[in-house]
Amino acid sequence: MCMALSETKRGVFETQGDIRSVRDDFPDFLCDELDAIWQSIKDLAVDLCPKESGALASSIELESEGGSGRVSSGSSAVQGAEFYSNAIYAGNDSTFNFEGQATSSYALAVHDGHMLKDGSFWEGTPFLEDALDAYEDELNSAVDRALSDLEIGDSNVPSTNKLGDESD
Repeated sequence: MCMALSETKRGVFETQGDIRSVRDDFPDFLCDELDAIWQSIKDLAVDLCPKESGALASSIELESEGGSGRVSSGSSAVQGAEFYSNAIYAGNDSTFNFEGQATSSYALAVHDGHMLKDGSFWEGTPFLEDALDAYEDELNSAVDRALSDLEIGDSNVPSTNKLGDESD
């Protein structure tokens, strides 16, 4: 999920004020909600993950990739840092299945599918992608509510989602 502010129908000073509000206020009341949604995403990914040994499902982790609303330098956020960034992944070099294979060696093939020796394609099970898709509306709604609470944005100006489609 990506959020951007533009100066459409607004001045530079108003946009700068919006950026300060996002930087200073947005993370404080949104991080707990986003953390809960991401935990639900992980839980669903574990449920959707194919399980022979259960090793791949047990390797699913959430990872903060950057800034967080709770981590700042002094009293203000680090310039240019993200206020909240999270990722989900499966497979690592320290979790092994019953055959002694590290989950990192087959996670992508299970998720995305792979070619078999006979030339046919084995359809994967996109458990991470499906879990993210299932909660995309909740993530977007949480951000939209926060922007509304901060009185950022204009209901008369259509916003765009990550695909570039206009929405109200």
